[in-house]
Order: sequence, then structure tokens, then C-alpha cells
Amino acid sequence: MSNQTADMSRLENFIPFDCLSESHRNEIQGQISVIKIAPGRLLFKRGQSSDKAYFLIKGSLDLTDASFQVRHFTADDDENYLAIDNYAEHTINAITAEATTLYAIDRTKLDLLMTWTQAAESMLDDEDDANERDWMDALLSSELFSAVPPAMIHSLFVKFQEREVQLGEVIVKEGDHGDTLFVIKQGKAMVTRIKGAKQETLAALSAGRFFGEDALISESPRNATITMTSDGVLMCLGKSDFQAILQDSVIRHLTEDELDTMVLEAEAACILVDVRLPMEFRHDRTPGARNLPLNELRREALNLEKDFFYVVCGDGRRSELGAYILSEAGLSAYVLDRGKPTDAKQQTHAKAIQA
Repeated sequence: MSNQTADMSRLENFIPFDCLSESHRNEIQGQISVIKIAPGRLLFKRGQSSDKAYFLIKGSLDLTDASFQVRHFTADDDENYLAIDNYAEHTINAITAEATTLYAIDRTKLDLLMTWTQAAESMLDDEDDANERDWMDALLSSELFSAVPPAMIHSLFVKFQEREVQLGEVIVKEGDHGDTLFVIKQGKAMVTRIKGAKQETLAALSAGRFFGEDALISESPRNATITMTSDGVLMCLGKSDFQAILQDSVIRHLTEDELDTMVLEAEAACILVDVRLPMEFRHDRTPGARNLPLNELRREALNLEKDFFYVVCGDGRRSELGAYILSEAGLSAYVLDRGKPTDAKQQTHAKAIQA
């Protein structure tokens, strides 16, 4: 394995990367590993299960099928435009014939990428401009939107409505009720929040960024003001469509019995997360839970281990928003639907977290 960064322009010759915009290719660059292998090494063998898809970038491979027929396959071969033997269980042996460079990506992510890309392409006409493609690409590259089931992708796109906006227009006002998710198709915006007697600038948003989802999930007032810093176009998704298509796809619920089963059977560690305020957490502590208050969760999520799965417990609406934020960060997250757990269940959960 190499620490080298993948050259995304090299992937333009492969399906499905040839259909992606440059911005989308750049977004997924971090998900692609560069593998350099010396001559005479086995890449994979027939019958071996694999969770990776491999693209031949440089060098060559000897591919041997079940009849022991060998094909010498080079990086400049006319048929080198797909992942090599891209099956859950390989049908051939692949051995490097010379020093070889390959790019690898998780097969599940590749499948999602191909599904989303084809779904987005089906929505576009030949005359659609780059901006139409770019805002869709931005959604495709988001960990959050990749959780939408393929069957619902078309429904998601057609529900968005276009809205022209002007420089200085306030799109979302802090403290107001929220009923819409926004994606910036064209233009730029600024995020601000009142802090004491002053207005604090939190972030600048450009084309492809989405906002407004927090208030839709938690049904709490908007937590910041977003103002256009240029003329532009927004794509808008109403609350009912957001909940039916996106929220219900992303926010997964567990009963306590289901959690017990997952803890016993899962290979990954389970972490209980309580998103309430520290004072609430101290007063009504869930055994074994880690307190990550909701207002700090987006920042803290960047430091959490992606190989674990997270179960958010505590207050209902806040737990749903917490699970949404963790999912948005690419983590596997669930909401715990709590009854009144027995002491035995609490001890089981606590032991699972500490293991």
C-alpha cells in the first residue's frame, strides 16, 4: 500500500469515473487507495472474497481462468476501462507481470457511485449545463446522501424545486421555524450566529453545499442565519419530502433487544452516545454512555473511529439529530428506542461499551 494520492485525471478513462464532474472526482479522491506491487506477486486468486475493486493504472497482470488459460492484460489494453474481475468472489487469478500500480476502492462504495451516477444522468437532458450536474454531484459525494436506497434516488431528485435568490437575501434566519432543506446550485452564502451583542461569522458556503436539515429533524428553531453573498440559485426540498425520502433512510432505530443482539454478534465495537447537555447527562446518566453534546457533535464526529458503530440514546428528537449528524460524517449510527431497561440490560450495554 502506498501513501501516494490517486491521480483522479487518470481515472477519467474508467467507468463510472468518466461520467463524473471534476469536482465530484476530487471529492472522492480520499476514498481511493494507491497500490504498488512488485513483479510476480498475487493480487487476488480465484474463489477469494474481496471487498475491494481494482483498476489497473500502470504495468500489467497475468489473468488465469478456471481452465488455466492465461491472458496477459496491460494498462493500455483497449478493454481496460472497468474494475478488474469486479465480483464479490473472484473468478480468476491475477498475478503482476511487472512492477504494477493499481487504484482500489471499496466495492460497496463503487456500486453506490455507479447507481447514483446513472440515476443522476437519467434526470438530465443534453442541454443541461454544468451547474445542473454539479449540484447533483455534490449530493452524490456526500456520505449522508449515499445512505438513500437506490430505488428512491429518482424520487429524491425530482422533489427538489429551483429558486432564484439575490445578493443580500436572508435564506434562513436564526430562531425561525424550519421547513426546507437547501442546496446551493449557483452562488455563495455566509453563515452567521448571534453571540452576545455581536454577530459571529461561522462559515462561507459555495455551490454544492447543503444546509437547513438540522431544524427539520429536531423541529427546533434555526440555529444560525444564512445570507446570500452573491446572486444565485438554490434547490429546495420541503420538510415532508425530506422526512419521507432522506430522514427515514438515514436515521435507523434500534430496540433494546436489537441492540443486545448487535452487541453480541457484531464484529465492530458499539459506542453509546448521549447528546444531551452535560448537566442533564450527570443528572440522568446512561451506564456506559459517552456524553457528546449536540452542539459539539459535528466537530467531535471528525475524531471518532469509523470502524465502530454508534447508538445514540437520551432525548428523542435530539437523539435523531445526533444520529443524523454522525451519519453525515460517514459513521454507522442508530437511535435507541428506549423503554424502561432492566438493570441487567444496562449492565450488558455498559460492558459492551467498555470491552
